[in-house]
Amino acid sequence: MKIPLYPGSEKRSIGSCRWVLITVCVLLFMFFGLLDSFAQEILLKNPDEYGELYDLKNKEVFLNIESHSGTPLILEFVLKDWEEIVEKIYFDFENDGVIDLEFEPLPGEKDVEKVVFRGIPYRKQGKYNVAVYLKTEYGTFLREFVIGFTDFVWGEDNFSFANDGKFENAIDFVSKTVIDWAQYRFGELTQDREIVMIYVMYSIYKGSIGRCYAFSGGEVFYKKYPERIKYPYLNTFSIDESDLQIIKEMDYNQNDIVFSNFISGKINLSGEQDNKGLREELNKVKSSINSGDTIILGYLSKKMHHSMTAYGYFENLYRDNVTLLVANNWERNQNDNGFSEDAENLIIQFTGNSNIIKWYDLTKKKYRYPKMIFSVEREDNYDFAPDDFLHLIGTAEDEMIKNDRMIIMVEKTEEAFLVDSDGNETGYKKPKTFKKLDEVIFRKIDYNYIFEFPRGNDYTLVLKKRRYNKEKKTHKNANLFFIIPNQGKIKTLVFDNLTIYDDKETRFQIIKDRVIQIE
Repeated sequence: MKIPLYPGSEKRSIGSCRWVLITVCVLLFMFFGLLDSFAQEILLKNPDEYGELYDLKNKEVFLNIESHSGTPLILEFVLKDWEEIVEKIYFDFENDGVIDLEFEPLPGEKDVEKVVFRGIPYRKQGKYNVAVYLKTEYGTFLREFVIGFTDFVWGEDNFSFANDGKFENAIDFVSKTVIDWAQYRFGELTQDREIVMIYVMYSIYKGSIGRCYAFSGGEVFYKKYPERIKYPYLNTFSIDESDLQIIKEMDYNQNDIVFSNFISGKINLSGEQDNKGLREELNKVKSSINSGDTIILGYLSKKMHHSMTAYGYFENLYRDNVTLLVANNWERNQNDNGFSEDAENLIIQFTGNSNIIKWYDLTKKKYRYPKMIFSVEREDNYDFAPDDFLHLIGTAEDEMIKNDRMIIMVEKTEEAFLVDSDGNETGYKKPKTFKKLDEVIFRKIDYNYIFEFPRGNDYTLVLKKRRYNKEKKTHKNANLFFIIPNQGKIKTLVFDNLTIYDDKETRFQIIKDRVIQIE
Protein backbone atom coordinates (compact mmCIF):
# COMPACT_ATOMS: atom_id res chain seq x y z
CA MET A 1 0.00 0.00 0.00
CA LYS A 2 1.34 3.43 -0.94
CA ILE A 3 1.38 5.82 2.04
CA PRO A 4 0.34 9.37 1.09
CA LEU A 5 2.59 12.29 2.03
CA TYR A 6 -0.50 14.22 3.18
CA PRO A 7 -4.29 13.70 2.87
CA GLY A 8 -5.40 13.57 -0.75
CA SER A 9 -1.91 13.50 -2.17
CA GLU A 10 -2.44 9.99 -3.53
CA LYS A 11 -4.89 11.49 -6.06
CA ARG A 12 -2.38 13.91 -7.56
CA SER A 13 -1.18 13.23 -11.09
CA ILE A 14 2.39 12.47 -12.15
CA GLY A 15 2.52 15.97 -13.60
CA SER A 16 1.62 17.40 -10.20
CA CYS A 17 4.44 15.37 -8.59
CA ARG A 18 6.85 16.80 -11.10
CA TRP A 19 5.59 20.28 -10.23
CA VAL A 20 6.21 19.61 -6.54
CA LEU A 21 9.75 18.38 -7.28
CA ILE A 22 10.53 21.45 -9.38
CA THR A 23 9.10 23.70 -6.66
CA VAL A 24 11.27 22.04 -3.98
CA CYS A 25 14.38 22.42 -6.15
CA VAL A 26 13.61 26.10 -6.74
CA LEU A 27 13.06 26.69 -3.03
CA LEU A 28 16.34 24.94 -2.17
CA PHE A 29 18.14 27.03 -4.78
CA MET A 30 16.59 30.19 -3.36
CA PHE A 31 17.51 29.07 0.20
CA PHE A 32 21.17 28.52 -0.63
CA GLY A 33 21.16 31.69 -2.66
CA LEU A 34 19.93 33.54 0.41
CA LEU A 35 22.69 31.92 2.49
CA ASP A 36 25.19 32.96 -0.16
CA SER A 37 23.89 36.51 -0.10
CA PHE A 38 23.84 36.45 3.69
CA ALA A 39 27.48 35.38 3.86
CA GLN A 40 28.43 38.30 1.66
CA GLU A 41 26.13 40.63 3.60
CA ILE A 42 27.67 39.92 6.99
CA LEU A 43 31.15 40.11 5.51
CA LEU A 44 30.51 43.43 3.80
CA LYS A 45 28.78 45.07 6.73
CA ASN A 46 30.05 48.66 6.81
CA PRO A 47 32.30 49.24 9.86
CA ASP A 48 32.60 53.00 9.23
CA GLU A 49 30.41 53.70 12.25
CA TYR A 50 33.20 52.47 14.52
CA GLY A 51 36.23 53.45 12.43
CA GLU A 52 39.51 52.68 14.21
CA LEU A 53 37.60 50.89 16.97
CA TYR A 54 36.62 48.22 14.43
CA ASP A 55 40.28 47.49 13.64
CA LEU A 56 41.20 47.49 17.33
CA LYS A 57 38.45 45.08 18.32
CA ASN A 58 39.19 42.90 15.30
CA LYS A 59 42.80 42.46 16.44
CA GLU A 60 41.73 41.62 20.00
CA VAL A 61 39.72 38.56 18.95
CA PHE A 62 41.76 35.42 18.26
CA LEU A 63 40.63 32.26 16.49
CA ASN A 64 42.96 29.34 15.81
CA ILE A 65 42.71 25.68 14.89
CA GLU A 66 44.09 22.75 16.89
CA SER A 67 43.97 19.00 16.44
CA HIS A 68 45.31 16.01 18.33
CA SER A 69 43.88 13.25 16.16
CA GLY A 70 44.76 11.25 13.11
CA THR A 71 42.90 11.17 9.79
CA PRO A 72 40.12 12.17 9.42
CA LEU A 73 41.16 15.14 11.53
CA ILE A 74 39.04 16.19 14.48
CA LEU A 75 39.41 19.96 14.28
CA GLU A 76 39.03 22.28 17.24
CA PHE A 77 38.38 25.97 16.54
CA VAL A 78 39.58 27.80 19.64
CA LEU A 79 38.29 31.31 20.34
CA LYS A 80 40.06 33.82 22.57
CA ASP A 81 37.61 36.67 23.15
CA TRP A 82 38.39 38.23 26.52
CA GLU A 83 35.67 40.90 26.27
CA GLU A 84 33.12 38.39 24.91
CA ILE A 85 32.10 40.67 22.07
CA VAL A 86 31.44 37.83 19.58
CA GLU A 87 27.67 37.39 19.31
CA LYS A 88 27.47 34.80 16.56
CA ILE A 89 29.83 32.58 14.57
CA TYR A 90 29.29 31.47 10.96
CA PHE A 91 31.33 28.67 9.36
CA ASP A 92 31.83 28.37 5.61
CA PHE A 93 33.87 25.15 5.39
CA GLU A 94 34.40 25.40 1.63
CA ASN A 95 34.95 29.17 1.55
CA ASP A 96 32.42 29.35 -1.27
CA GLY A 97 30.13 31.97 0.22
CA VAL A 98 27.65 29.42 1.60
CA ILE A 99 27.21 29.25 5.38
CA ASP A 100 27.40 25.63 6.57
CA LEU A 101 26.99 26.19 10.29
CA GLU A 102 26.02 29.04 12.59
CA PHE A 103 25.61 29.36 16.35
CA GLU A 104 26.07 31.65 19.32
CA PRO A 105 29.15 30.96 21.47
CA LEU A 106 28.29 29.67 24.92
CA PRO A 107 29.22 31.96 27.80
CA GLY A 108 32.22 30.81 29.80
CA GLU A 109 34.81 31.90 32.30
CA LYS A 110 36.55 35.19 31.68
CA ASP A 111 40.07 35.07 30.22
CA VAL A 112 39.67 31.43 29.15
CA GLU A 113 40.00 30.12 25.61
CA LYS A 114 36.87 28.37 24.34
CA VAL A 115 36.55 25.51 21.88
CA VAL A 116 33.66 26.85 19.80
CA PHE A 117 33.63 23.98 17.29
CA ARG A 118 34.93 20.41 17.52
CA GLY A 119 34.21 18.08 14.65
CA ILE A 120 35.23 16.47 11.36
CA PRO A 121 34.33 18.77 8.46
CA TYR A 122 36.64 16.93 6.03
CA ARG A 123 36.74 13.15 5.68
CA LYS A 124 39.58 12.74 3.18
CA GLN A 125 43.16 13.96 3.04
CA GLY A 126 43.65 17.09 0.98
CA LYS A 127 43.87 20.87 1.02
CA TYR A 128 40.84 22.89 2.12
CA ASN A 129 39.89 26.55 2.58
CA VAL A 130 37.56 27.67 5.34
CA ALA A 131 36.11 31.08 6.19
CA VAL A 132 34.75 31.94 9.63
CA TYR A 133 32.70 35.07 10.29
CA LEU A 134 32.63 36.49 13.82
CA LYS A 135 29.64 38.79 14.26
CA THR A 136 29.98 41.58 16.83
CA GLU A 137 28.33 44.92 17.52
CA TYR A 138 31.40 46.58 15.95
CA GLY A 139 31.02 44.70 12.68
CA THR A 140 31.77 41.21 11.41
CA PHE A 141 35.35 39.94 11.48
CA LEU A 142 36.59 37.50 8.84
CA ARG A 143 39.03 34.69 9.61
CA GLU A 144 40.29 32.58 6.70
CA PHE A 145 42.29 29.38 7.07
CA VAL A 146 44.03 26.93 4.77
CA ILE A 147 43.92 23.36 6.08
CA GLY A 148 46.03 20.53 4.70
CA PHE A 149 46.55 16.98 5.95
CA THR A 150 47.69 13.57 4.78
CA ASP A 151 46.33 10.13 5.55
CA PHE A 152 47.94 9.33 8.93
CA VAL A 153 46.21 6.96 11.35
CA TRP A 154 47.32 6.47 14.95
CA GLY A 155 47.59 2.77 15.70
CA GLU A 156 48.69 2.03 12.12
CA ASP A 157 51.23 4.56 10.85
CA ASN A 158 53.16 5.24 14.10
CA PHE A 159 55.46 2.91 16.02
CA SER A 160 53.88 1.27 19.09
CA PHE A 161 57.08 1.73 21.10
CA ALA A 162 58.72 5.04 21.92
CA ASN A 163 61.96 6.96 21.77
CA ASP A 164 62.33 6.69 25.54
CA GLY A 165 64.53 5.27 28.29
CA LYS A 166 63.17 1.76 27.85
CA PHE A 167 64.06 1.78 24.16
CA GLU A 168 67.47 3.29 24.95
CA ASN A 169 68.20 0.39 27.31
CA ALA A 170 67.48 -2.07 24.50
CA ILE A 171 70.07 -0.57 22.14
CA ASP A 172 73.84 -0.31 22.25
CA PHE A 173 76.34 2.48 22.87
CA VAL A 174 76.18 5.37 20.43
CA SER A 175 79.85 4.71 19.65
CA LYS A 176 79.22 1.07 18.71
CA THR A 177 76.21 1.80 16.50
CA VAL A 178 78.12 4.61 14.75
CA ILE A 179 81.20 2.45 14.13
CA ASP A 180 79.09 -0.50 12.88
CA TRP A 181 77.23 1.82 10.51
CA ALA A 182 80.41 3.53 9.26
CA GLN A 183 82.10 0.20 8.55
CA TYR A 184 78.99 -1.01 6.72
CA ARG A 185 78.89 2.14 4.59
CA PHE A 186 82.60 2.84 4.07
CA GLY A 187 84.55 -0.32 4.91
CA GLU A 188 87.18 -0.92 7.59
CA LEU A 189 88.39 2.18 9.43
CA THR A 190 91.44 2.93 11.54
CA GLN A 191 90.90 3.53 15.25
CA ASP A 192 91.70 7.23 14.82
CA ARG A 193 89.02 7.64 12.15
CA GLU A 194 86.49 5.72 14.22
CA ILE A 195 87.01 7.96 17.25
CA VAL A 196 86.89 11.15 15.17
CA MET A 197 83.65 9.88 13.61
CA ILE A 198 82.17 9.33 17.08
CA TYR A 199 83.07 12.90 18.05
CA VAL A 200 81.58 14.30 14.84
CA MET A 201 78.33 12.45 15.51
CA TYR A 202 78.17 13.64 19.12
CA SER A 203 78.73 17.21 17.93
CA ILE A 204 75.25 17.48 16.40
CA TYR A 205 73.39 16.26 19.50
CA LYS A 206 72.04 18.53 22.22
CA GLY A 207 70.84 17.52 25.70
CA SER A 208 69.88 13.97 24.86
CA ILE A 209 70.53 11.19 22.40
CA GLY A 210 67.58 9.27 21.12
CA ARG A 211 66.61 7.72 17.83
CA CYS A 212 64.15 10.44 16.81
CA TYR A 213 65.21 10.40 13.15
CA ALA A 214 64.93 6.61 13.18
CA PHE A 215 61.32 6.97 14.34
CA SER A 216 60.25 9.85 12.10
CA GLY A 217 62.26 8.54 9.15
CA GLY A 218 60.79 5.06 9.58
CA GLU A 219 57.23 6.37 9.76
CA VAL A 220 57.68 8.48 6.64
CA PHE A 221 59.35 5.63 4.73
CA TYR A 222 56.84 2.92 5.67
CA LYS A 223 53.91 5.24 4.96
CA LYS A 224 55.23 5.82 1.46
CA TYR A 225 56.31 2.20 0.91
CA PRO A 226 54.09 -0.08 3.03
CA GLU A 227 55.27 -3.04 0.97
CA ARG A 228 58.73 -2.59 2.53
CA ILE A 229 57.39 -3.58 5.97
CA LYS A 230 58.78 -7.06 6.53
CA TYR A 231 56.68 -10.13 7.26
CA PRO A 232 54.97 -10.87 9.66
CA TYR A 233 54.24 -7.20 10.37
CA LEU A 234 51.10 -5.68 8.85
CA ASN A 235 51.87 -2.01 9.46
CA THR A 236 54.29 0.25 11.32
CA PHE A 237 52.41 -0.05 14.60
CA SER A 238 52.68 -3.85 14.59
CA ILE A 239 56.51 -3.84 14.45
CA ASP A 240 58.07 -5.45 17.54
CA GLU A 241 60.77 -3.41 19.28
CA SER A 242 62.52 -6.62 20.38
CA ASP A 243 63.21 -7.48 16.72
CA LEU A 244 66.99 -7.00 16.55
CA GLN A 245 66.99 -6.67 12.76
CA ILE A 246 64.47 -3.82 12.97
CA ILE A 247 66.52 -2.09 15.68
CA LYS A 248 69.63 -2.37 13.51
CA GLU A 249 67.76 -0.88 10.55
CA MET A 250 66.56 1.98 12.76
CA ASP A 251 70.13 2.65 13.94
CA TYR A 252 71.34 2.76 10.34
CA ASN A 253 68.39 4.94 9.32
CA GLN A 254 69.23 7.39 12.11
CA ASN A 255 72.89 7.61 11.08
CA ASP A 256 72.07 7.83 7.36
CA ILE A 257 69.81 10.83 7.95
CA VAL A 258 72.21 12.55 10.35
CA PHE A 259 75.23 12.04 8.08
CA SER A 260 73.53 12.98 4.80
CA ASN A 261 71.92 16.15 6.17
CA PHE A 262 73.88 17.58 9.09
CA ILE A 263 77.41 16.22 9.07
CA SER A 264 77.63 16.74 5.32
CA GLY A 265 76.55 20.38 5.79
CA LYS A 266 73.42 20.04 3.63
CA ILE A 267 71.42 21.49 6.52
CA ASN A 268 73.19 24.18 8.52
CA LEU A 269 72.30 24.11 12.21
CA SER A 270 74.35 27.15 13.17
CA GLY A 271 73.15 30.74 13.22
CA GLU A 272 69.65 32.16 13.35
CA GLN A 273 66.69 31.30 11.14
CA ASP A 274 65.18 34.44 9.62
CA ASN A 275 61.65 34.78 8.25
CA LYS A 276 62.73 34.02 4.70
CA GLY A 277 64.44 30.78 5.69
CA LEU A 278 61.59 29.74 7.96
CA ARG A 279 58.96 30.36 5.27
CA GLU A 280 61.01 28.31 2.81
CA GLU A 281 61.04 25.37 5.21
CA LEU A 282 57.32 25.72 5.90
CA ASN A 283 56.60 25.75 2.18
CA LYS A 284 58.50 22.46 1.80
CA VAL A 285 56.46 20.91 4.60
CA LYS A 286 53.14 22.20 3.23
CA SER A 287 54.02 21.13 -0.31
CA SER A 288 54.76 17.58 0.84
CA ILE A 289 51.52 17.39 2.83
CA ASN A 290 49.50 18.84 -0.07
CA SER A 291 50.96 16.07 -2.24
CA GLY A 292 49.72 13.47 0.25
CA ASP A 293 53.10 12.63 1.80
CA THR A 294 54.20 12.89 5.41
CA ILE A 295 57.61 14.51 5.97
CA ILE A 296 60.30 14.59 8.65
CA LEU A 297 60.27 17.83 10.64
CA GLY A 298 63.56 18.69 12.34
CA TYR A 299 63.55 20.84 15.45
CA LEU A 300 66.40 22.69 17.14
CA SER A 301 66.38 24.55 20.45
CA LYS A 302 69.08 25.56 22.89
CA LYS A 303 68.87 22.23 24.71
CA MET A 304 67.39 19.84 22.18
CA HIS A 305 67.76 18.57 18.63
CA HIS A 306 64.67 16.54 17.83
CA SER A 307 62.53 15.33 14.94
CA MET A 308 58.89 14.38 14.43
CA THR A 309 56.61 13.35 11.55
CA ALA A 310 54.56 16.20 10.05
CA TYR A 311 51.17 15.18 8.63
CA GLY A 312 49.01 18.32 8.73
CA TYR A 313 48.97 22.10 8.92
CA PHE A 314 46.53 24.95 9.62
CA GLU A 315 47.40 28.33 8.14
CA ASN A 316 45.77 31.39 9.69
CA LEU A 317 45.83 34.02 6.95
CA TYR A 318 44.68 36.90 9.17
CA ARG A 319 47.30 36.30 11.87
CA ASP A 320 50.07 35.18 9.51
CA ASN A 321 50.73 32.04 11.50
CA VAL A 322 50.94 28.34 10.70
CA THR A 323 50.22 25.45 13.05
CA LEU A 324 51.99 22.21 12.14
CA LEU A 325 50.37 18.94 13.21
CA VAL A 326 53.13 16.43 13.96
CA ALA A 327 53.50 12.91 15.32
CA ASN A 328 55.95 12.87 18.21
CA ASN A 329 57.71 9.69 19.37
CA TRP A 330 57.85 9.99 23.16
CA GLU A 331 54.77 8.00 24.19
CA ARG A 332 54.05 4.28 23.88
CA ASN A 333 50.93 2.51 22.60
CA GLN A 334 49.37 5.54 20.94
CA ASN A 335 46.54 3.78 19.11
CA ASP A 336 43.59 6.11 19.78
CA ASN A 337 43.07 7.86 16.45
CA GLY A 338 40.64 10.32 18.04
CA PHE A 339 43.21 11.71 20.47
CA SER A 340 46.91 11.01 20.84
CA GLU A 341 49.18 12.57 23.43
CA ASP A 342 51.89 12.38 20.77
CA ALA A 343 49.86 14.43 18.25
CA GLU A 344 51.54 17.78 18.83
CA ASN A 345 50.83 21.29 17.52
CA LEU A 346 53.74 23.61 16.68
CA ILE A 347 52.68 27.22 16.16
CA ILE A 348 54.86 29.44 13.97
CA GLN A 349 53.93 33.11 14.35
CA PHE A 350 55.38 35.74 12.04
CA THR A 351 55.54 39.29 13.42
CA GLY A 352 57.16 41.92 11.21
CA ASN A 353 60.74 40.81 10.57
CA SER A 354 60.80 38.30 13.42
CA ASN A 355 59.09 35.04 14.33
CA ILE A 356 58.23 32.93 17.34
CA ILE A 357 57.92 29.14 17.28
CA LYS A 358 55.92 27.72 20.17
CA TRP A 359 55.02 24.16 21.12
CA TYR A 360 52.95 23.14 24.13
CA ASP A 361 54.35 19.73 25.03
CA LEU A 362 51.36 17.59 26.03
CA THR A 363 53.59 15.02 27.75
CA LYS A 364 55.61 17.41 29.91
CA LYS A 365 52.80 19.99 30.22
CA LYS A 366 55.17 22.83 29.35
CA TYR A 367 55.86 25.26 26.53
CA ARG A 368 58.93 24.77 24.37
CA TYR A 369 60.40 27.41 22.10
CA PRO A 370 62.48 26.05 19.19
CA LYS A 371 64.84 28.50 17.54
CA MET A 372 64.73 26.63 14.23
CA ILE A 373 62.63 24.09 12.34
CA PHE A 374 63.45 22.45 9.03
CA SER A 375 62.22 19.78 6.65
CA VAL A 376 64.32 16.65 6.19
CA GLU A 377 64.01 14.42 3.16
CA ARG A 378 63.83 10.67 3.81
CA GLU A 379 65.66 9.29 0.80
CA ASP A 380 64.59 5.97 -0.68
CA ASN A 381 68.18 4.73 -0.72
CA TYR A 382 71.38 6.15 0.75
CA ASP A 383 74.54 5.77 -1.29
CA PHE A 384 77.53 7.60 0.17
CA ALA A 385 80.85 8.06 -1.58
CA PRO A 386 83.75 6.85 0.62
CA ASP A 387 85.90 9.75 -0.61
CA ASP A 388 83.35 12.24 0.76
CA PHE A 389 83.44 10.50 4.12
CA LEU A 390 87.24 10.49 4.28
CA HIS A 391 87.31 14.16 3.30
CA LEU A 392 84.88 14.99 6.10
CA ILE A 393 86.95 13.05 8.67
CA GLY A 394 90.10 14.72 7.40
CA THR A 395 88.53 18.17 7.75
CA ALA A 396 87.49 17.37 11.33
CA GLU A 397 91.03 16.19 12.15
CA ASP A 398 92.53 19.39 10.69
CA GLU A 399 90.20 21.47 12.87
CA MET A 400 91.22 19.51 15.98
CA ILE A 401 94.91 20.02 15.21
CA LYS A 402 94.35 23.72 14.56
CA ASN A 403 92.46 24.20 17.86
CA ASP A 404 95.12 22.19 19.73
CA ARG A 405 92.62 20.96 22.30
CA MET A 406 92.42 17.55 23.94
CA ILE A 407 88.99 15.91 23.68
CA ILE A 408 87.55 13.37 26.13
CA MET A 409 84.32 11.45 25.51
CA VAL A 410 82.73 9.41 28.31
CA GLU A 411 79.81 7.05 27.70
CA LYS A 412 77.40 5.79 30.36
CA THR A 413 78.37 6.83 33.86
CA GLU A 414 76.24 8.59 36.47
CA GLU A 415 79.02 11.10 37.16
CA ALA A 416 82.03 12.44 35.26
CA PHE A 417 84.10 15.54 36.01
CA LEU A 418 87.54 17.11 35.68
CA VAL A 419 89.47 18.45 38.70
CA ASP A 420 92.52 20.71 38.62
CA SER A 421 95.28 20.89 41.25
CA ASP A 422 93.35 23.55 43.19
CA GLY A 423 90.22 21.41 43.46
CA ASN A 424 88.18 23.34 40.87
CA GLU A 425 85.72 21.10 39.04
CA THR A 426 83.88 21.05 35.73
CA GLY A 427 81.47 18.26 34.82
CA TYR A 428 78.47 16.48 36.24
CA LYS A 429 78.03 15.29 39.83
CA LYS A 430 74.47 14.06 40.14
CA PRO A 431 72.22 16.00 40.20
CA LYS A 432 74.20 19.16 39.28
CA THR A 433 76.50 20.41 36.54
CA PHE A 434 79.60 22.32 37.68
CA LYS A 435 81.61 24.70 35.49
CA LYS A 436 84.45 26.10 37.59
CA LEU A 437 87.18 25.61 34.96
CA ASP A 438 86.77 28.42 32.43
CA GLU A 439 89.14 26.87 29.89
CA VAL A 440 87.14 23.61 29.73
CA ILE A 441 84.22 23.25 27.31
CA PHE A 442 81.77 20.74 28.78
CA ARG A 443 78.64 19.13 27.35
CA LYS A 444 76.34 16.54 28.90
CA ILE A 445 74.26 14.47 26.48
CA ASP A 446 72.07 12.08 28.48
CA TYR A 447 74.70 10.25 30.56
CA ASN A 448 77.44 10.82 28.02
CA TYR A 449 79.96 13.62 28.49
CA ILE A 450 82.29 15.65 26.27
CA PHE A 451 85.27 17.61 27.65
CA GLU A 452 87.51 19.86 25.52
CA PHE A 453 90.45 21.85 26.88
CA PRO A 454 93.84 23.25 25.78
CA ARG A 455 96.40 20.51 25.23
CA GLY A 456 99.07 20.54 27.94
CA ASN A 457 96.77 21.35 30.87
CA ASP A 458 96.88 18.93 33.80
CA TYR A 459 93.69 17.49 35.29
CA THR A 460 92.27 14.44 36.98
CA LEU A 461 89.26 12.82 35.29
CA VAL A 462 86.90 11.26 37.83
CA LEU A 463 84.23 8.69 36.91
CA LYS A 464 81.74 7.32 39.41
CA LYS A 465 78.53 5.30 39.72
CA ARG A 466 77.32 2.76 37.22
CA ARG A 467 74.26 3.10 35.01
CA TYR A 468 71.68 0.34 35.50
CA ASN A 469 70.04 -1.23 32.45
CA LYS A 470 66.48 -2.09 33.49
CA GLU A 471 65.76 -4.02 30.30
CA LYS A 472 68.82 -6.27 30.53
CA LYS A 473 68.78 -6.22 34.36
CA THR A 474 72.47 -5.50 34.57
CA HIS A 475 74.79 -2.56 35.11
CA LYS A 476 76.32 -0.87 32.10
CA ASN A 477 80.04 -0.63 31.64
CA ALA A 478 81.49 2.64 30.42
CA ASN A 479 83.49 3.65 27.36
CA LEU A 480 86.20 6.30 27.42
CA PHE A 481 87.81 7.94 24.37
CA PHE A 482 90.66 10.46 24.12
CA ILE A 483 91.63 12.53 21.07
CA ILE A 484 95.02 14.19 21.48
CA PRO A 485 96.52 16.55 18.85
CA ASN A 486 100.30 16.19 18.69
CA GLN A 487 102.87 17.49 16.17
CA GLY A 488 100.44 18.00 13.30
CA LYS A 489 98.64 14.71 13.84
CA ILE A 490 96.15 13.23 16.24
CA LYS A 491 96.42 10.15 18.39
CA THR A 492 93.55 8.39 20.11
CA LEU A 493 93.19 6.27 23.24
CA VAL A 494 90.31 3.91 23.95
CA PHE A 495 89.18 2.35 27.23
CA ASP A 496 86.13 0.28 26.38
CA ASN A 497 83.95 -1.83 28.67
CA LEU A 498 85.42 0.03 31.60
CA THR A 499 84.16 -1.11 35.00
CA ILE A 500 82.78 1.74 37.10
CA TYR A 501 82.03 1.43 40.81
CA ASP A 502 79.26 2.81 42.98
CA ASP A 503 81.31 3.15 46.16
CA LYS A 504 84.64 4.40 44.80
CA GLU A 505 85.98 6.64 42.07
CA THR A 506 87.75 5.60 38.87
CA ARG A 507 90.48 8.17 38.14
CA PHE A 508 92.66 9.08 35.18
CA GLN A 509 95.58 11.47 35.52
CA ILE A 510 96.09 13.78 32.52
CA ILE A 511 99.61 15.19 32.43
CA LYS A 512 100.52 17.10 29.28
CA ASP A 513 99.85 14.58 26.49
CA ARG A 514 99.83 11.53 28.73
CA VAL A 515 96.85 9.70 30.23
CA ILE A 516 97.47 7.45 33.24
CA GLN A 517 94.81 5.34 34.97
CA ILE A 518 95.18 5.61 38.74
CA GLU A 519 94.55 2.31 40.51
